[in-house]
Amino acid sequence: MQLSLTRRCVCEVIGTYCLVLIGCGAMVVDNQTGMLTHVGVATVWGLIVMTMIYSIGDLSGAHMNPAVSIAFASVGRFPIVDAAAYVVAQCVGALLAAGSLGIVFGVDDVKLGATMASLPTGSAWAVEFMMTTILMWVVLGVSTGAKEKSITAGLAVGATIAMEAFVAGPLTKASMNPARSLGPAVMSSHYNLLWLYLTAPIVGAIAGGCLYRFVRGNDELDTEEGSMAKKISALVLFAFLIGACGSTSMAEEGSSLLRPNDRVAVIGGTFVERMQPRDELEAALQTQRPDWKLSFRNLGWSGDTVSAIARKRFDNIEAGRARRLADIDAADPTVALIWYGQSEAGKFAEDSERIQADLMRLVDDLKQRQTRVILLTPVAMPGDRRPNYESGLEAFEQMLRNVARAQSLALVELNWKPSDHQLTDDRMLPNNVGYRELAHLLATALLNESVTDDDATSNLAVTRELTEIPERELLLEAIARKNEFFFHRYRPQNETYLFLFRKHEQGNNAVEIEQFDPIIQEADQAIWDAAGRQ
Repeated sequence: MQLSLTRRCVCEVIGTYCLVLIGCGAMVVDNQTGMLTHVGVATVWGLIVMTMIYSIGDLSGAHMNPAVSIAFASVGRFPIVDAAAYVVAQCVGALLAAGSLGIVFGVDDVKLGATMASLPTGSAWAVEFMMTTILMWVVLGVSTGAKEKSITAGLAVGATIAMEAFVAGPLTKASMNPARSLGPAVMSSHYNLLWLYLTAPIVGAIAGGCLYRFVRGNDELDTEEGSMAKKISALVLFAFLIGACGSTSMAEEGSSLLRPNDRVAVIGGTFVERMQPRDELEAALQTQRPDWKLSFRNLGWSGDTVSAIARKRFDNIEAGRARRLADIDAADPTVALIWYGQSEAGKFAEDSERIQADLMRLVDDLKQRQTRVILLTPVAMPGDRRPNYESGLEAFEQMLRNVARAQSLALVELNWKPSDHQLTDDRMLPNNVGYRELAHLLATALLNESVTDDDATSNLAVTRELTEIPERELLLEAIARKNEFFFHRYRPQNETYLFLFRKHEQGNNAVEIEQFDPIIQEADQAIWDAAGRQ
């Protein structure tokens, strides 16, 4: 005896709630502790799907996925009205689960397990499409009507989810479920690429259903409603494909390495640290995207390298790496710009394997924190007279290309050659003019804006003129204040005087460190206000 539609919808709410709560909860726990690992998270997703199929499969069919319900309706296995009710129930369950995670862990796109892509938009759409097509093929193969038909159904579908999460998890978080993406997105206000996670699974599920129906033939009852549903689904599939291709094309044309509301950490050595007093990069990006409300944290450290050797305190190199991770956690970035190479270039030939291993380790640490990684090539400084400097820079850049290709990371190749008037007296670093023009080129690359040589020359001249505008000076002053506040939040002296062997002198002031956080947030707001007046 079939349950009423209302009771089946309640089962879908409960099933989707458990799915999102446990699955996204595993991502949150792994992000905070690193204990589960990618394999563990993927396994949890497969297990929760399997468990819920055995729990409610004979009651509601355990769809727990709007794409699955829509696909069942598209092949005539499920009434259209019931499918619409299921979609609403599943979205409600996902929203409740994301809200529950928010209560426990706080409202944040990373903490709620929001879906993010590390691939270009078109590739990410294709991955979600293909994964959902395979999933729907398996679901139809182990179901009768719209319900699971044997004890092996849970194992088959759960194993499919786990395997696809193993493969696609690092690429797109392997959503394959519009409700699973919608819940965390709404609760964290992280809507970037949400259209992708709503359309690709639906199109993929319909495609999988149509393919399975074509292979099986018309061996199942073809009701009038089922025939109509197939016609409608064909139109929906066609419309979705056109819309998705158009959206993907537009997104690719204007895709940016940065996204609205990004928290950007710039990680590097002396070259990065010297940007703090007059951060032209942040000024350029805030001016070009004043409505994005970007936040920047400068994590430069004089003498630092990929190995983080300058950040160690009084013991081994591991302390330096731990300190860098602590700095990153304090910045809490959604995207990290890794800008090393100037220091490493002189000895890269003899230390290339270790440097690459250290870079890979840093990338892995950032990925575990669900932070997008953008690699920046180093800038040659004519004042550096080390014998192997230029060849070391070229080798370091090639290493960055290899790592970016292997890890599917974004790489920005600057190819900037400073002139004498853009350098400090010792020609070892850019001066204010040099940093300003370099910042413009980098901002253009991060926003993926194409610039011709004539445009570049014109824009650089405009950038010089902007320094004479009082509003821009106010913006730069606001950025400098924020950078100073953040430096006080994590500066090296804090370790010695507040937390380590000299804490008996000023250790009572350690409680003030976290009090910088709201001050820094207010400084960010002042920057956004100043950028909006440009």
